[in-house]
Amino acid sequence: MPSLTRDGTTLPELLIALTLLAVIAATVVGVLRRTEDTYRAQTLAIDRAQNLRVASAFLPAELRELDATDGDIEAMAPTAITIRAPRQLAILCQPPRSAGLPGMLALTVRDSPRYGMREFNPRTDSLWVLRAAAAADTSDAWALGSIAAVSTDGCPDGQPGRRITVVQVRGFSSAPDAGIASGAPVLGFETLTYRLYRSSEDGRWYVGQQVGADLQPVLGPVTREGLAFAYFDSTGAVTNQPNRVRLVEVRVRAPTMEPVRSSAGRLGTPVDSVVLAVALRNNRRN
Repeated sequence: MPSLTRDGTTLPELLIALTLLAVIAATVVGVLRRTEDTYRAQTLAIDRAQNLRVASAFLPAELRELDATDGDIEAMAPTAITIRAPRQLAILCQPPRSAGLPGMLALTVRDSPRYGMREFNPRTDSLWVLRAAAAADTSDAWALGSIAAVSTDGCPDGQPGRRITVVQVRGFSSAPDAGIASGAPVLGFETLTYRLYRSSEDGRWYVGQQVGADLQPVLGPVTREGLAFAYFDSTGAVTNQPNRVRLVEVRVRAPTMEPVRSSAGRLGTPVDSVVLAVALRNNRRN
């Protein structure tokens, strides 16, 4: 009978095949891991850049409308600033009149034209109303009041409007010669603070907007030194007097949300920053 023969794989050949397969698998895994790390790093970098873009657009818009000589900066510190932030602009359609309660006046403003990022808010807003100069005065002045209530109303010419009940702070009067007439501009504002704070929820640092006791994050996370203000007068010197501030420098430092692996394989948290120099309104006045 003929002998039985069968071709097969020898043990050395099997070991070589397994070794080649392991090398190829390790190479593929390495490429996939590097691709994933690169994609993750780019995504985190985009998020960080977006965070800084918010700072670049939002904070200058708030600060640029301030007039330090009028007291729009109420307090300032290296990591916080308290301001009177403009929120609305409206036009009176009739002079102030009594609201029927002591110390309160009713103001009616036109619905159009009226500008602002939101409606008047009695909980947080106050307002300025331009009072024409008296004969003995050298310039116009502004009457200040806090808003107690807002409701719909009509102007004497039949156009729709808003009735704003204000608590008099200074400069208001319902007398005919008080200097506040139909057509006077009404500026609504809220007093708020932008400051650096650490969240009790995730332990990260944020830039927050605080109105009264309400603190909300507006951008972040940032680093422990993620928000810094510097204040300069009209000569370019650093000042600590709010009414002499003409330029505010803002520095924001933001990290990635999570650690990123570098090309050398080390984990780290890259940080980027932006520096903003904001000139205030009427900044040339002494």
